[in-house]
This record gives sequence, structure tokens and C-alpha cells, in this order.
Amino acid sequence: TVIGYHFNDKGEKLNIVTGDVGLTKIWMDYVQAHNDRNLDKIPKMQVEDITMYISDGSIVKGSAEYIKFLSDWFKSSNPKWKVSWMVVNTGEQNKGKNKYWLTTGNEITEAMDGKEIKRYLVADVNFVDEKIKRINIYTRAKKQE
Repeated sequence: TVIGYHFNDKGEKLNIVTGDVGLTKIWMDYVQAHNDRNLDKIPKMQVEDITMYISDGSIVKGSAEYIKFLSDWFKSSNPKWKVSWMVVNTGEQNKGKNKYWLTTGNEITEAMDGKEIKRYLVADVNFVDEKIKRINIYTRAKKQE
């Protein structure tokens, strides 16, 4: 089922179709590994040359750099993830090389300066051979009530 369109580098309109819901289990396991601080499991769930585009403009390249990033983040603010929703899709490509994506909304809770801070995080996650290849992250603060 065609659910939308995307445009390649040549400006050609290509279909976006429904995706593989099996990717949702991989994401849930990945989030759980983060919440468990399992720095041995996380690299096994992603490709070695993973790239993360963080909402502050920084880019994390490679599994080793990501594990260092996580280790520092775990120590500084003890983040916890809670998945709110997930949607999967497949971006059809010319020559049959499809791109498999999961878009997910999550709530992140962190401890900052003795206070609990919550923010929303939306991630576009690209999978290759059922491993995470790229993550585009968008965040916004959650109003404290």
C-alpha cells in the first residue's frame, strides 16, 4: 500500500509503502538495552558505521563513538526512555534497493542538577539487514507541571 512519496537526489518521486512491523521489536529491544545500560548488547544491534544526527546539530559516527557518547550521557544524567508510538515504512528505491525506516516517539527522563527533566524525542531510524544504520533525532522540552 502506498502511504506517501519521497524524492531521490534526481528529484524523482518514489513510493513510500507500509513497512515491516517486525522492526518495532528490534527498536523496543534497543531501547531496553539503553535503559539497562547494556553497552555490550547495543553495538550488536547496530551496524559498525552507524551515524546519529542529534537534534543539537552534533553527529555521532561509528559504533565506538556512540558507545562513548552513551557512557558519558549515562553518567551525566541517567536517561531513561519510554516508547510512546512507532510507525514503520519502506522507501522504494530505483534498482530495488529499498530503505527500511521506523519513526518513533519517545519520552526521555533525565536527572539534571538534582531535578527530573522530561523531553520528547522523535527518532527516524534506518535499518539495514535488521540492524540500525542511521538515526535522526528531534527533541523538544516537555512542560513541567
